Amino acid sequence: MSPLMKDAPVSPPREFATMRNRLRRFFEEPFGLEFPVGPAFERRFNAMAWSPAVEASETPTEYVITAELPGISMENIEINMADGVLALKGKKEEERRSEDKERTYHLWEREYGMFERTFRFPLEVAEEKVSAEFANGVLTVRVPKLQQQKAPPRTVPIAKK
Repeated sequence: MSPLMKDAPVSPPREFATMRNRLRRFFEEPFGLEFPVGPAFERRFNAMAWSPAVEASETPTEYVITAELPGISMENIEINMADGVLALKGKKEEERRSEDKERTYHLWEREYGMFERTFRFPLEVAEEKVSAEFANGVLTVRVPKLQQQKAPPRTVPIAKK
């Protein structure tokens, strides 16, 4: 097991998103209208159903977290670092327009909603030097390790009692 621990649960399998889409279609298609589920339920359901793919790697000097965030604008991403925990938060806004009466959706596999991923680091990190860049829908966060001076090897004297 990797020393880098994820605090957030692993994202549910794709079948969960497929089930959500089938339920949505079940209520929309037979009656020709959208089933009103309320915004609180929708937010909670979306938060459970979507989480971006992430890679976590380590070099001798830093940890690197890379997240795939296609379709998300940089303004909808938030990165926090405190007490050795990195938190990635964001929101992928749905492009579907309820006022678009001309469009009929036959397949809906894209995922939307809010997400949050957290990572706890096994060693102390230089929190003030954490950096991030966002290009082509990929977020890369670099978390430098604290550079601690290793004590030179020495012989430990044994005291007589």
